[in-house]
Amino acid sequence: MVTTIPRVNVVVTVLFIFVFTGCSLRESMSPLLGSEPEAGSIADRIPRTLRLYFKSLPNVDLSNVSLSGPAGAYALRGLHTMGEDDLMVEIYRPMLVDGEYRVEWEVKFNDDRATASGEYDFSVRVTP
Repeated sequence: MVTTIPRVNVVVTVLFIFVFTGCSLRESMSPLLGSEPEAGSIADRIPRTLRLYFKSLPNVDLSNVSLSGPAGAYALRGLHTMGEDDLMVEIYRPMLVDGEYRVEWEVKFNDDRATASGEYDFSVRVTP
């Protein structure tokens, strides 16, 4: 004997999966829109600052940015916003050299209670 599932149950099940899968995909999308230096880029000049652009304005006091590379952890100073839904910070020391770098960030947004975090890599190649 063949059992059939009523069409309404199939439609409801598919709709249920679609709605909840869509929600989880939206939540996993990064609020980071861009950066300087760009993620995955190869800089041909030594960057002196990091700037991260987000979907909305981060709360500077509740946010953090760190940089690591060939010399280990780099000292950053002066985390601030330029008022353009961004965070900007000076790379204090040591000065960057040719190599691979990782930026890690954690932000809390002014218009939301959620925090978000992520990371991206870039390279510096100044020496020919």
